[in-house]
Amino acid sequence: MLTDGGEIALVDVRDQGPCGRGHPLLAVNVPLSGIEMTIRRFVPRLSTRIVLCDEDDGMADRAADVLAKAGYGDLAVLDGGVRMWAAAGFELFIGSYTVTNCFGLHVDQRYGTPHISAEQLKAKIDAGEDLVVFDSRPDGEFAAGSIPGGINVPGGELVYRVRDVAPESKTQIIVNCGGKARSTVGSQSLINAGVENPVMALTHGTMGWFLAGHTLDRGATRAAGPVSAPARAWAARAAERIASRFGVTRIEAGQLAAWRREAETRTLYLIDVRSQEEYEAGHLPGSIWVPGGELVGCTEDHIATRNPRICLVDDDGARATMTASWMSQMGWPEVAVLDGGIGGHDLVQGPEIVAIPELETVDAASIPPDLLAERLQSNEALVVDFAASGSHQSGHIPGAWWMLRSALPRLFDRLPPAACYVTTSQGGRVARLAAADMARLTERPVVALDGGTEAWRAAGHELAGGMPRPAGEVDDVYMNFAERPGDDAATIAASYRHTIAWREGLWDQFLRDGTLSFVPPPT
Repeated sequence: MLTDGGEIALVDVRDQGPCGRGHPLLAVNVPLSGIEMTIRRFVPRLSTRIVLCDEDDGMADRAADVLAKAGYGDLAVLDGGVRMWAAAGFELFIGSYTVTNCFGLHVDQRYGTPHISAEQLKAKIDAGEDLVVFDSRPDGEFAAGSIPGGINVPGGELVYRVRDVAPESKTQIIVNCGGKARSTVGSQSLINAGVENPVMALTHGTMGWFLAGHTLDRGATRAAGPVSAPARAWAARAAERIASRFGVTRIEAGQLAAWRREAETRTLYLIDVRSQEEYEAGHLPGSIWVPGGELVGCTEDHIATRNPRICLVDDDGARATMTASWMSQMGWPEVAVLDGGIGGHDLVQGPEIVAIPELETVDAASIPPDLLAERLQSNEALVVDFAASGSHQSGHIPGAWWMLRSALPRLFDRLPPAACYVTTSQGGRVARLAAADMARLTERPVVALDGGTEAWRAAGHELAGGMPRPAGEVDDVYMNFAERPGDDAATIAASYRHTIAWREGLWDQFLRDGTLSFVPPPT
């Protein structure tokens, strides 16, 4: 099914921890804990062929029930789950973003992208050489740790902004990410676009810099400014060269309209690859926002259906064309750019909105923050937090227990008895769904906190930190490659070395797997 050329979504419904410990290459992680919140974005067509997988623990069957009620009509569960997949001789991949990391290795091999080590870069900086460091990650990752003096230019913006940030062709350009894939693709984007500057990817990114004994900037906000007219013009010319070389398809508004009409029989992802500010200022109705660099570097966060139609949109075609050239090489067979971009179309403003009908029909009572505070003072309620573990540790209602929603049927009995159970989550939406789940497990009253923990904070109530009352394992994050708060330098270094070794070993496993082929660049 994965190789027959038809549309299919292989969805791993486990939480991120177990998924990270082993999953099929093309499985996209949509955890049961919040599946109603995200499934329509990942799999927009209700008649899509969907295969759900788990550890043969009933989680996929529960997800199938949820999706059937949501209107999905072509559902199957992988018999025996990932255990049977492995027992049958197929590959299980550990970690996250396995497809996109494999693609970065493919690009490196096929193009021979130039690289520079952390030691070499540090020597150039110390010598005062004419260079600029482009950090190709989103601003949150950049702020968490960046090369000193580096400028935040997300991957999809590199070609668009390069002539403003490095106007002189003699300036050396170094592109980094956290590891390898995004810096390799970003560097090669500039080379493919015809930049005359020397361009190199920083070997192992910020991990390599740290392992070389150099200090990372924390909390930096350096970013490229507005794009000038000459830079836009240069990017447009570069996009024309890219479109010609890689055969990028362009479609007119009429063709997009036809694709929209056929969206119930053929999946369409309409993706705006501009910045968030540009998207919210005005975008095509029904389009989702994914910056171009993230669409290539973190595809698994956004698209679950294989072999769909993908239409990329921006304002002038430059960023969409660069992104399309990479998506096609990643093996997506039908990728197009909307000719003329958003110009001349009716637009809507504001953030992306994804429909969650379950929230409108969920049968769950609620309680406002101030009343909950009174109930807690008189010990009349017990709070159970279904937020992400990181959010809970950063700030939760004092005395609250933490639990994964997916584990609720299995772990409910670990909770102390209470006169009333109150569910919460960061914004309150998952809490409402969890309240309905919990009400089926107890005869005691169950209510959801209005607005969740965010509303509790906004009402002026205090928060506690840490994870003092976990009900079950904290397994919503794959921790093997994670840098945990409070880790010392030696622990962080060991984690980074483990990550690098994992990444370098992916290629042989990718070749053994055989469920995906990348497209070699044109000669």
